[in-house]
Amino acid sequence: MYKTPGRVCPGGMGEQLNPEKFTFDKQNVYYPPLSRLKKFTKTMYSPLGKTQKATEARRFLLEAIKAGRLDYIQTATAQFGVTRQAIHRHLSYLVEHGYLVAEGSTRARRYSIGPNRWYAASYDPSVADESNAYRRDFHFVFADLPKSIEEICHYGFTEIFNNAIDHSEGTEITVMTERTESHVTITITDNGEGIFLRIARLLNLPDPRESLLELSKGKLTTDPANHTGKGIFFTSRAFDHFFIRSDDLAFTHVDRHDDDFLFHGEKVTAGTTVTMEISTQSEKSLKQIFDAYSSGPDDYHFDKTIVPVKLALYEGERLVSRSQAKRILNRVERFSRVVLDFEGVDSIGQAFADEVFRVFKNAHPDIDLRHDNASEEVLKMIRRAQSNS
Repeated sequence: MYKTPGRVCPGGMGEQLNPEKFTFDKQNVYYPPLSRLKKFTKTMYSPLGKTQKATEARRFLLEAIKAGRLDYIQTATAQFGVTRQAIHRHLSYLVEHGYLVAEGSTRARRYSIGPNRWYAASYDPSVADESNAYRRDFHFVFADLPKSIEEICHYGFTEIFNNAIDHSEGTEITVMTERTESHVTITITDNGEGIFLRIARLLNLPDPRESLLELSKGKLTTDPANHTGKGIFFTSRAFDHFFIRSDDLAFTHVDRHDDDFLFHGEKVTAGTTVTMEISTQSEKSLKQIFDAYSSGPDDYHFDKTIVPVKLALYEGERLVSRSQAKRILNRVERFSRVVLDFEGVDSIGQAFADEVFRVFKNAHPDIDLRHDNASEEVLKMIRRAQSNS
C-alpha cells in the first residue's frame, strides 16, 4: 500500500483528502513511495547498504568487477581501511541480493554482474550528453533485456535526460536506475525551475495545474525550434508507470488504467523528478505506442490525442463555462483526431457542451472530434449541443 503525502486528487483537482487515512492499493494506482524519492534526491538513495561507507564499498566492488579488474579485493581493503573478511562480507551481500553471481570454490571464486542492477550518477547539464551517459554509464543496467524493453528504456532515458538538459535551467541532473527480476525503474531529477512552473510561465497559463492538462495532450514544447513536444507524451505511454513530481504537484500515468492522476501535495519539491517503471515481462513495443497515436502503420505522424477532461476540474468546480471548454481545447487543433475522455466527469453544463461540440466543431470541420466514457448526463448535453449544429 502506498500512502499519499498530502492532498490527493485522483482524476482531477478535486476534494481534499486526509493523507493519514487515504491510501491507494497498488492494483489501482502507482505512486512511488515519497520516502524513497526523498532519500534519492537528497542523499543519492541506494539499495546497496544502510550506511554510506557500506554503500561506497559495495559500489566500488560492483564497478571494479564490471570493469574486469582482478585486484578489487586488495584495492578495496586499502581504499576503505577494512579487512579482507569485511570485503568478503560485502561480496556475500551483493551475491545474496542478486547484484553479483559467484562461481567456483572459495579460493578461486570469480564474480560477475548479477540479474539485479543499480547505478546512479550526477551530471552538469551544461556539458552533459544523454546518449553518452546511457552508453558509457548505464547501458549495463539494461543489457540482455528483451530488445523491445531495452528500446523503451533507451527512449525514455534519453528523452527525459535531454529535456532536463535543455529545459530545466538547473545546475545538476541526477539519474538513478534499478533493475530487478520483475521490473526496471529509471528516475531522473534536476534542481531547476520545475516543469509545471516553467510551462505555465512560458505559455502564460494562469495556474501551474493547467500544465498537467497540456502535458497529457502531447505536442507540448516551450522550444519548438528544437523540440517536437512528443517525448514526454510517448514516454508516459511506453512505460507501465510514469510519474512526475515538481513543486507541490505530481502527475502519474498508469498503463493498465485509462485514468491519469493528479496529486497535490502539501510540501513543495524543488526542481523536477521523473520516475519511469516497466515490467521485465512487458510485451509492449515503441512501434505499438507510435502506431496507436499515428495516422497509420506506415506513417508516424503524431495526429491523435486523448484528452482526460477531468484534469481540467479544479477543486469544487463543475464543467459549465465556455472558458473551461476553451482550456480543454487549447492546442488540440494541432491534431486531426481528438478524443475527449469524460471518465470521472459526472456532468457538464450547456455552455461548455455548446462550445466544444458545436462552436469548435463548426470552426474545425476537418478534425475528427469524438468522446469516450461519457455518463448519461454528459451524453444528454453533448446530443443537445450537436442537435443545434
